Formats: sequence, structure tokens, C-alpha cells
Amino acid sequence: GIFGNISILYVIFQVKGTKTYKDFFSPLDEKEYSYKSFLYGALAIIELLNIKGQGQYQAKLNQKIAMVYGKRKLSYYSKVHLSVKIFYIFLGIILSSLLCLLAKADFTGLIIILASGTGFFFLADKSLQDQYSKRKFQLERDFPHFLSKLILLMNAGLNIRQAISRIASDTTVNTQLYSELRAVITDIEAGLSENEAYSAFAERCKLKQISNFVSILQQNIKLGGNQILFELRRMNTECWEMRKNTARQLGETASSKLMFPLSIMLLAIIIICVAPVIIELGSVF
Repeated sequence: GIFGNISILYVIFQVKGTKTYKDFFSPLDEKEYSYKSFLYGALAIIELLNIKGQGQYQAKLNQKIAMVYGKRKLSYYSKVHLSVKIFYIFLGIILSSLLCLLAKADFTGLIIILASGTGFFFLADKSLQDQYSKRKFQLERDFPHFLSKLILLMNAGLNIRQAISRIASDTTVNTQLYSELRAVITDIEAGLSENEAYSAFAERCKLKQISNFVSILQQNIKLGGNQILFELRRMNTECWEMRKNTARQLGETASSKLMFPLSIMLLAIIIICVAPVIIELGSVF
């Protein structure tokens, strides 16, 4: 049946891929990719059929991959993501085929199998979207705090690089923003110019506020002057306002999400209370 044929096909590619692509997936994090040893077969299929993502759909995926893993690793993680999607297709088809086999489904089973394969294919995109949203949220959450600290240190007499270095070294929390700030200092200490290090920082984060912040820093490097503190204070005010609005929107979203389960509970209570009365009236008439 379909279950046996698809399973055998993937096992063949898995055996072939283990010999060739085991080292390719070795850098992947064990926690995030606990199933990475099953991806060898998927990559073998991709290479054999020369499958490549194209168009706007792939461009949007690449944007998210670049933000989550960095532009330097875009090519690698694009191939990893495609491998995950191919693996998920086979997983969806195999699991649904097994269920249909146990349930002795006929033509309806074929529709379920195809739908499961398609659904599992896009499951990898959902996981990537969750990572993207989490990183974006953390950057937006921490940036106003960082900016406030930066302004205080600059008012105390430190220059931009010294202030960023102090914040990066003093902050023990290993969130997305502070990890990126440490990378900036590491790049500068390794010989990269401040201008290039800040550009790379903006490119990795891909956040409007951080891009604007980097533009202010680069303009100050180019032109000099005392205008930078004024610009940073203005930006800090805007960022805190944006954060307040975001918090308000999250609160409203949470409230609206609670309305549906509360409505269901209310309906259930009404049914429990009213049903005996209706049954009693029915027996009377």
C-alpha cells in the first residue's frame, strides 16, 4: 500500500543521505532540531531532484531565516528549512497512510493523505514564523531599555563605542539584543571598523528602530558634532511610545482571545441549566 511504498522510498534515500549529508546537519542545535538525523533522506531527495525555492514565497522565507539565523548563514539554513519541509511531507503522508490503513478508509483516505502531506509541508513555515516573531518581539522589547542606558552613559562622558561595550559586558541577560551588541563589540575588536560593525548589526536585526539608530551613529561618525544626544533622546521617546502602544495592542488581543472560550463556557452553562427544563416541559406536553 501507500504506507509501505512511501516508507521504503524514504528509507532508501535516508540510507543514501546518511553517508553523504551527515556532516552537513551536524552544526544544528540538538534541542531545536532533535529530529535532524532524519533529514539526511530529505536532503538526498532535494539534491537528486534539484529542488530550489523561488519567487515571492521563498523571498519572504529568506527574510525570516536571515533575521533568525543571520544573513551569513542564510544559504545554509534555507537548505535546512527546505529539508525539514520535505521530511514533514513524507512524515505527514506516512502517518496519515498508517491511520487510513488501520481505519480501512477508501477514496476518502487518499484525500486525507494528500491533505496531511500538504499540511505538514507548511508546518515548518509555522515553526519558522514563531521563531521570527519571538526574536522580533524580544528586540523590540529590549531596545528602549538599551537606548535609555546608552543615553545615561553618554551623558556621563562615555563615547558611543565605550557605552555599548559597557552595556554589553554589564548585562548578564542573554537575550537577542544583548547577544547582538556583544557581537558588535567582538567585530570591532577583531578589526572591523565601527561603521561596518554597526551596518552588520542592523542587517542581522532587520528592525526599523535599529536601522534608524545605526543611521544616527553612522551620520555622527561621518559628520561629528554634538547633535547625536538630541537625536537619541528623540528616538528614545518614540521607542517608548511604540512599546506602550504594542503593550496596549497585546492586552486588547489577549482580551479578545478570552472572549471566545468564555462565550463557549457561558453557552455550556445555559444548556446545562435550560436543558432539564425543556425536557420536563416536553414530558408534560
